[in-house]
Amino acid sequence: MQKNQAGQIASIQSIHRYLVKSMAGEAVERCYLTESGLYGDRLYAFESSGAPAGMLRLTGRERREMLRYQPLLRSDGRVEVRVPTGEQFLVDSPAMLAYLATHTPEGSRFILTRALTPQTDVRPLSLISVQTVRQLSTETGQVLDPRRFRANLCLDLPDGPFMEDSFVGRTLRIGSTATIFIRERDPRCRFITYDPETPLAAAPLFPLMKLLDRHHEGRAGVYATVQNPGPIQTGDAVCLVE
Repeated sequence: MQKNQAGQIASIQSIHRYLVKSMAGEAVERCYLTESGLYGDRLYAFESSGAPAGMLRLTGRERREMLRYQPLLRSDGRVEVRVPTGEQFLVDSPAMLAYLATHTPEGSRFILTRALTPQTDVRPLSLISVQTVRQLSTETGQVLDPRRFRANLCLDLPDGPFMEDSFVGRTLRIGSTATIFIRERDPRCRFITYDPETPLAAAPLFPLMKLLDRHHEGRAGVYATVQNPGPIQTGDAVCLVE
């Protein structure tokens, strides 16, 4: 593993928080890692009446549609959503619910949920390296947008693709104060088959799921929990804590 004199093994290339679960991510230059995860991440989610029994929140078709919605965190702390028509609504407004009810498949009814901690499926923080995304692009024969993997942190990891897997069970320091513990490799679901730019126009990339299942145990990237909170920003050094 390559390290410079300061022990740096990687750097933060991009930071994304997903203010509303299943909607598009918001790219930020800097953010704060709280004890529960990235500040503002996945605090809101919508539950749908169209979801099959036993499934949480949204159907697959609704999830594809939701990727066209772009939330942003305003300076007053409220979340505003730009919808596909270009209009903007506060996420907790009746107008937002009304818009969803009339612009998503099957005329589903929606309920907004808000939590104090991220409404994640497994762990509060996800990471993937640009090298891993490039390798998967090569293996699929198609250039993959890193946003497809919906990671909070995208790392520039010079050691090569899938090297983030080697961090499982170890602690990383980001910037000067924040530390995270890498818990496990990230098992992938069909969400990664949806194109983040044109989710409805582009057919789902099912060969990507098949590739991961056959050659990478269905996993890409890693999950982490936060040990020590602190500010982080793009370009920050990532160091292995011995």
